[in-house]
Amino acid sequence: MYFPYVSIIVPVLNEAENISECLKSLLCQSYPRELYEIIVVDNGSIDGSVSISRNYADMVLVKEGVKVGAVRNFGVKRAKGEIVAFIDGDCVASATWLSSAVDFLSKENVGAVGGGCLLRENPSWVERGWKLNSSRLTGRVKSLAGGSFILKKEIFEKLGGFNERINAGEDTKLSVDIKSLGLELWFIDQCYVVHLGYPSTLRGFLRREFWHASSYLKSNNGSKDKMFITVLIFFVSVLSLFVYIFTGYSFALWGASFVILFPIVFFVNQVRTQGVKDVPIASLFYSLVLSFVYYIGRMGGLARSLFK
Repeated sequence: MYFPYVSIIVPVLNEAENISECLKSLLCQSYPRELYEIIVVDNGSIDGSVSISRNYADMVLVKEGVKVGAVRNFGVKRAKGEIVAFIDGDCVASATWLSSAVDFLSKENVGAVGGGCLLRENPSWVERGWKLNSSRLTGRVKSLAGGSFILKKEIFEKLGGFNERINAGEDTKLSVDIKSLGLELWFIDQCYVVHLGYPSTLRGFLRREFWHASSYLKSNNGSKDKMFITVLIFFVSVLSLFVYIFTGYSFALWGASFVILFPIVFFVNQVRTQGVKDVPIASLFYSLVLSFVYYIGRMGGLARSLFK
């Protein structure tokens, strides 16, 4: 088996609680240790993330005041690897995460590989409601997430790396760009990571969705994103609801119907996508509640972006 040199890029912002677990998992890879480097790029942490990272990483860089895409791109500029592997500072990789990814990248027409996120042990009700199923799969996907995203450096550089202007969705944008080259994206069983950073409280979940939606208008794919469109309609529907409450106009009530419809459709899609095998009834209820909170948070982020 051919073992190219790999650079692992870990973006970090105030991850003192989780970064040591992440980096320990990277040091325990089955891939030859002399053939990969671990580069942590800190985005201006104030909680000790930098000092902790220096105990484990080969290189710790600081890039403050920029979006996460720019943080990752900054790490690649210092990377020596033929392959670049991205993992978030609140994620834990399996021992075969790197070796499995490198092996799969050698297959014809594969542009990038990665995996989804799994729940940690003893998750909160919010985590269980959001991540219903922790099953793994190996197969082609439409996009990869930045928490586990591995590709050849030459492809990354050819596409200009991650979009540096948006708060979130830069991984989806890069996925679209890779597919535009006629290449495939794959989830691999061994490349799934345990996500320690899922919001564990309702407030934290709301804040995360607010943040995710704050870049909708800056994203080049915003108008093509089905979720952006549904959030926009949801926003208008909420306005219609207030119009009905204060005026009594019946047409406004019809417009307000999407306040109920979209979260329910989102919930059904969550269940359909993740499956319900061995999922407790309580978790399904939590998921339904979070579907409404999801749209409220995204609507708030969109509203803020309109006036920034």
